[in-house]
Amino acid sequence: MNYEESLAYLDELNVFGMNFGLARIEKLLYLLGEPQKAYKTIHVTGTNGKGSVTAMLASGLQAAGIRTGMYISPHLSSYTERMVIDGRQVSEAQFADALSVVRDICEFMAGEGDEHPTQFEVITAAAFLLFQKEKVEYAVIEVGLGGLLDSTNVILPEVSVITNVTFEHADKCGGTLEGIAHHKAGIMKPGVPVVTGAEGKALEIIREEAWAKGCALYVMGEDFAAEAMKPLGQLSIPPNLGATGYGAQDRALTAMQMEALSKLHMDCSECGDSEQLVAFKGKNDVFGSMDYKLSLLGLHQVQNSALAAAVMMVLATDDLRFTKKAIKQGMKRVVWPGRFELIKGYAYKVLIDGAHNPAGIATLRASLDYYFPAEQRVFVLGILKDKDYQQMLDMLLRPEDKVVLTTPDSERAAEPAELLPYVKSECREAVADAAAALQRGHQLAQATGEPRNTILICAGSLYLIGALRDLLMKG
Repeated sequence: MNYEESLAYLDELNVFGMNFGLARIEKLLYLLGEPQKAYKTIHVTGTNGKGSVTAMLASGLQAAGIRTGMYISPHLSSYTERMVIDGRQVSEAQFADALSVVRDICEFMAGEGDEHPTQFEVITAAAFLLFQKEKVEYAVIEVGLGGLLDSTNVILPEVSVITNVTFEHADKCGGTLEGIAHHKAGIMKPGVPVVTGAEGKALEIIREEAWAKGCALYVMGEDFAAEAMKPLGQLSIPPNLGATGYGAQDRALTAMQMEALSKLHMDCSECGDSEQLVAFKGKNDVFGSMDYKLSLLGLHQVQNSALAAAVMMVLATDDLRFTKKAIKQGMKRVVWPGRFELIKGYAYKVLIDGAHNPAGIATLRASLDYYFPAEQRVFVLGILKDKDYQQMLDMLLRPEDKVVLTTPDSERAAEPAELLPYVKSECREAVADAAAALQRGHQLAQATGEPRNTILICAGSLYLIGALRDLLMKG
């Protein structure tokens, strides 16, 4: 198959839907020669932040001089984004070649009377096969959904990572927060160390699983922590504000913090426009303390970077290549498109963020209030109908914001017109076509008359963000 034929093949696989279970992927990989055993792995799950942590880990591994594979999902623009080797997404030819091999094995399985693998299983197997062919030493593998029954849960990692656990995909993961935590904890393997940012009841479940499986458990806030620092390390963000993406916080307290922070000088002579300085603090013999520049903005990225740094420090107990220098270089070089990403080339600020659930939206709001407290805000938003969109819109928007609601490219998309009543902003409208909605957002941003004090924010479903980012990058 060529690349276009491989895309057509993947579309055909949608007929098999989302069918959880490991039997199909295990047999598929067995018939492929179990390529996932040819290299070391790090397994990453969580409700929010798992993609960012995956990208940070891959960047740190590369900085340590290690040939590195990275597997993520979903993609923003192209399927080739899902498979990355040493910082470069695979070529269309590489993708198609790997998929061709997997397709042949799938057809053999179907001919033998086995269930046909799902689309995600086919892509996962292709990634594992490609990483073997390209002789990576480590691969950082992001879970697709949940963990316990996810197609990626066939690896024996060096470290398991559970970023956080909040209430999402409950219908597929047990119906409760406890059920979701059980599915996330399902990636834990006997004797394999675990790093987590989970809290509350979810953390209790993870602790129980770690004890049962003999896993060393390292918890953010207990064994290590991180906070964003003001320019030159002069002042720090209150730690509980930096943890917004990982737990609830009293809104009155947040408002007081935001008011105080907004009066501080935000320019940083040491850091670029898209960098922040982070202080990592270890609290036991495994973790040292250090400062590093992080090339991703967002308060949540501070916590994500702490998880990634902690993982590399755990790995350093057996591999001396994981030095503080490698961690620092990895954090400074990491790239993660579409996540609190500033797009340059416009008279006003333009930001893309894939916040698509209440926890992500809460973090987006906190980050906007911190980094851009005085800017006039124009939003282009698209949300899926199976999300708690009323809560999301209430948390994100202020009465003075200008809002354009549009339609993500998904069968699960919420109709923009149906969301309008839940928008408290006075200036609000629905534009179904995403490209037209972006154009309208530009018009509203230009109409403020103060481009330097205006920010256009494109946020919501990743099905929308990828398309809008492509349009923005073209200018």
